[in-house]
Amino acid sequence: MRKICFLFAILPLLCGAQTAIPVADQTFKMDGDHVYSFALAQGDEVALHIEVLVGRQVRNVEFAQHNGPSLFSTYALDSTLDKSILIPQTGVYLLSIRERGMGKKVCRFTLHRTPAGPLTERMDTRVSWDLQQQPRYQVQRRMILIGKKPGISSLGGQVNVSASKLGLKNPVGTYQFALPPHTVSWAYRISVGQALTEARRKDADQLTGALNSGAAKLLPVAPPTALAALALGMAIDLTVPKVGEAVEYALMSAENLEKFKKREPYQAFIWQGSVSVDVQRRFTPLEGSYYFAFRTSNWIDDITINVDIEAVTETPIYSEEIFLEPTK
Repeated sequence: MRKICFLFAILPLLCGAQTAIPVADQTFKMDGDHVYSFALAQGDEVALHIEVLVGRQVRNVEFAQHNGPSLFSTYALDSTLDKSILIPQTGVYLLSIRERGMGKKVCRFTLHRTPAGPLTERMDTRVSWDLQQQPRYQVQRRMILIGKKPGISSLGGQVNVSASKLGLKNPVGTYQFALPPHTVSWAYRISVGQALTEARRKDADQLTGALNSGAAKLLPVAPPTALAALALGMAIDLTVPKVGEAVEYALMSAENLEKFKKREPYQAFIWQGSVSVDVQRRFTPLEGSYYFAFRTSNWIDDITINVDIEAVTETPIYSEEIFLEPTK
């Protein structure tokens, strides 16, 4: 009885071009013909190892291209076999181990492939369809996600908020910003007037201490500022002075900005009232354009507000992969 076995092999996503990749490791009882199928790429160097664990001899071992020529064949395998085979063409290849003798026999084989180059090192070696039902196939390519590149994007600026001038002006200021694509978290600091200078100095000292302690080694990217360290998730307490001119602010989308200006009901991601410095780490919203809207109760003097933003990004990294699929 001839048995077709579809062996699924999981390949590592990242490997060196000259590294042998494990494709199969199979131990089985010999009770007829065993045929294993693999998808392999042109230029692959295949290392085949076969050993008879129980019993004395296997009648025939063959490695051949599906519906094509035989690349290797041997008869009367007594104990072990090691063979290196160069793949001439991308396609499906069959390892056939046949036995017609009597007696209990157990056989094991391993298969490794050394790809010819980066394009084929991530090739999917699985043959997941029935070759007897669908003997024809085609070579396809697709992009696969192989990792993510972490990064930090720094944003910032100033906003002037006019005094109400005894109610003659609308004391509102806005700061528009755009979180970059693939933002996964971010942190910001709102500071009024000179409160920022002292806060930045103290935060720089805290970051230096954290970096010297080795706490940043677990982070995916080195933080350039203490605010960036907070955005990355480091346990660091940023300075928040309790003195200074107070301001009310809200984080919102563009459609709610006009409502804020007109003092109409609006929706915001966050609202804070009467702060001189405020620090937050956020997971919403993420990439896109948004506004900080500010309002002051100062009737006489204009105020200047500083906005610092550090956005953590994870940019997907894709690579091309070759695979086989059956044709109808």
